[in-house]
Amino acid sequence: MSALTENDLTNTGHCFACGARNVYGLRMRVGYEDGAAVCRLTLGRQYQGWDDIAHGGIVSTVLDEIMAYAVIGYVGQGLTTRMETTYRKAVPLGVPLKAMGRVTTHRGRLAVAEGRIYLEEDDTLLAEATARWVIKLGPDGQPLDGTPWLDAQK
Repeated sequence: MSALTENDLTNTGHCFACGARNVYGLRMRVGYEDGAAVCRLTLGRQYQGWDDIAHGGIVSTVLDEIMAYAVIGYVGQGLTTRMETTYRKAVPLGVPLKAMGRVTTHRGRLAVAEGRIYLEEDDTLLAEATARWVIKLGPDGQPLDGTPWLDAQK
C-alpha cells in the first residue's frame, strides 16, 4: 500500500484520541508528511496531571494514537500489543506540540512503530514510545488496507 498524502480527520466519531464528536477527547487531527503520521495539537487544562503539565496517561494516549495512524496509513489495520513510553521532559499544557509516528519494521503480521512528542517551536523532545502491532490480515493473507478505514473517518 502506498502512503497516504493527507488525512483530515474532522468527523471521526467518539474515539477518545481522534473523535471529533467526543467532547471529552483529544480531537487529534492527523496528516501524513515525509513517511510519518503527524499531528499538531495543544493540550488543555482538562488533561492536567501535576500543575501545568499533561498527565502521563494522556501523553501515552497521544503516542499510541500517532503510532496507530502510522501503522494504518503505511501498513494496514492493526492493534497495539505492547508499548513502552519514555518521558524525557514534562509535557506542558497550553503550548503547541507536534506528535510524529513512524513504522520502523514490518514483517508479515508484525509491525513496530515509534512515536515522539516535541515542542513545536523548537523541536525539544518531550516523550517517546515504541510499540509492537499485530496486523489484521484479509482472506488473501495480506494486511487489511487501512485506506477505507481512514476514508470513513473523514
